[in-house]
Amino acid sequence: MAYVLLTRGAVKDASLRERLDEAGVPHESVPLLEHAPGPSFTKLPERLGEAWDWVVVTSPTAARFLLRAWDEAGRPDLRVAAIGKGTARTLAGGGLAVAYTSPQAYGSYLAADLGGGGRVLWPTSQLAGTGLQETLSERGFVVVRENVYLTLPRRLSDAERALLDGAGVAALASPSAVRAWAESSRARPPVAAIGRVSAQAALEAGFEHVWFPERPGVEGWSQIICDVFARAVPSKNTPTTPQSQDKGDRY
Repeated sequence: MAYVLLTRGAVKDASLRERLDEAGVPHESVPLLEHAPGPSFTKLPERLGEAWDWVVVTSPTAARFLLRAWDEAGRPDLRVAAIGKGTARTLAGGGLAVAYTSPQAYGSYLAADLGGGGRVLWPTSQLAGTGLQETLSERGFVVVRENVYLTLPRRLSDAERALLDGAGVAALASPSAVRAWAESSRARPPVAAIGRVSAQAALEAGFEHVWFPERPGVEGWSQIICDVFARAVPSKNTPTTPQSQDKGDRY
């Protein structure tokens, strides 16, 4: 039976699974990545006690590592900026108020729109690019980057690799997940990416048919997944452009 392969894990994909179940779209799950404390994590609680005008959080995973350090530091007052609603929800769920949430879940939007100035602490992954830091620096912010967690590909079992090989649609949420898929399987099914950055990474990894929602987020992403599945699975070699409520984009 044809299925969508979800790649983030049970907790992260809980809302997405519910939406796909409601739409009657079959799915399997193989988490492609795992996370571990990075070289700067042990000093993050102490750093949170310094004077920061902003603490910038660019993913739900970064939010979880920040929350761990924040608890250890005694929950000091922080002025936090989050990329996207998912990151903001993770922070709020841990008790950390968010002062600013970017309207779109891209670092470029936050870097261009963040108000004020001064010192910015950016706790992030070792794989994060430098664009956000460069843009904020050009705008006069002093940015201190701390690699507080590592993003690593999981070692997959034979059964998990078989699920990648047989997927009708790949749901991919980061360039790291795209790379992990490409290293684990030669299959290149149609891709429903969470956003433009992941879509571009999929194209560069050899996936020929790639779509993404105009706005990153579970709602638009789930609609794109449903559309791609409905249209691409019956004829994998000639998928047609999905028509979704979100007017998704295709590469």
